[in-house]
Amino acid sequence: VIHYKDNNSKDYFVWDKKSYGLTAYTLIYKAELSEKEYTYNGKVKKPSVRVILTNGMLLSGQGANYTVSYQKGRKNVGKYKGTVSFKGNLGSKEELFFTIKPQKVTVSSISALKKGFKLKWKPVSGAITGYQVQYALKSSFSGAKTLWVKKADASSASVKKLKAKKKYYVRIRAYKTVDGAKIYSPWSVKKTVKTK
Repeated sequence: VIHYKDNNSKDYFVWDKKSYGLTAYTLIYKAELSEKEYTYNGKVKKPSVRVILTNGMLLSGQGANYTVSYQKGRKNVGKYKGTVSFKGNLGSKEELFFTIKPQKVTVSSISALKKGFKLKWKPVSGAITGYQVQYALKSSFSGAKTLWVKKADASSASVKKLKAKKKYYVRIRAYKTVDGAKIYSPWSVKKTVKTK
């Protein structure tokens, strides 16, 4: 028996017949992935699954009580799905998601231009969409501006029309757009440059 709660989560019950009727024993559980976030390293990801009962016990018997299947791929940067299919009285399916983030970008160099700067970096792998370059006059990046570099194999970008002879703080990260949302790498090490 499945009871849907207000938040669309589910309660599962197994009914045990007693001499005076039926008594419900709750087997509410949740399925969890061992990892919900990875960093791209060129290898296929396959997080393990555990199913937890409300008493804190684990539902054992993968294969007997439930099976797990995974979306194809699971190698490049992106969002991927695992499906837990329960058997018998637990008959239902739960979809679990995990992401593979881009690698952290390494800055090769930063050089001053007239009212600007040029940033060079090492391109990252993993079928990304591009890079986000952020720059600001404050080390906290308050009021920062952004340059979007929409080429996965790009290795440099120039920013111009800045203030002359000013110190700027610069950082970069890779991203991939999946279903309209962006998956980001961590920011690179912060760099500084003084414009000409």
